[in-house]
Amino acid sequence: MKKRSSKDGFTLIELLVVIAIIAVLASLVAGLSGTAGRKMKESRIQAEIAAIETAIEAYKVKFGHYPPDNPDNPVLNSLYYELTGALYSSTRGTFKDPMSGNIMSPKLIKERFGVDGFVNGSKSKSELKKFYEPRPENVRHLSEQHGEDDEGHGHKSHHSDEVHVLCVPSPWPVSRDDQPVSIRGKMAKSVNPWRYVSGRPVNNIKKFDLWAEYVIGDEVWIISNWRSEPFPRSQLSRYYKKRKR
Repeated sequence: MKKRSSKDGFTLIELLVVIAIIAVLASLVAGLSGTAGRKMKESRIQAEIAAIETAIEAYKVKFGHYPPDNPDNPVLNSLYYELTGALYSSTRGTFKDPMSGNIMSPKLIKERFGVDGFVNGSKSKSELKKFYEPRPENVRHLSEQHGEDDEGHGHKSHHSDEVHVLCVPSPWPVSRDDQPVSIRGKMAKSVNPWRYVSGRPVNNIKKFDLWAEYVIGDEVWIISNWRSEPFPRSQLSRYYKKRKR
């Protein structure tokens, strides 16, 4: 019988076996990296929600109540301004955004957040009560004048109708049709605010419900202050499902 030389090449079957093994290993690596990416995302959200909860409780100690919510829409709330403060002019009855310098009328605030103004308002920056220091990338701006390619943060120019919102550290995928925020029918792509209810919370009675919605694959998941583990949005209270998300 002729012995196989060490110089002989692989047979077709041997090549197919090698390719199959490589494919299996690649799928395992991809699966592990996907799991690690998800865990990292959820860890960031859980750390952020704990920090915001602490800030909200500190706010209650100072003012005697929790920050007001938007009775019509848990998504568009004024948490950013209530936890970081806004400048207030008693003579004009308007608020000023410390970040952009924009003047916000009660009408604009009502349209955006469903409230007439901000409780945490001061005459000067030195008097602002700052309960929370958000990361710049988690603060997004909203305006009817923004283009579809506007990233929503880190900008130098500002629009007169611009306001800021506190967002989850997981932007909403631009490719999805169910963008959480729209202003007069115009979608604000990738903007993913924290959901907040203090008026009639379903889960934390006499306190507040705070939650983040984020996308894993094609499914929307939730991290909240009433469950210790993430859960799919399909399990969210029917009361909240009926309201805008």
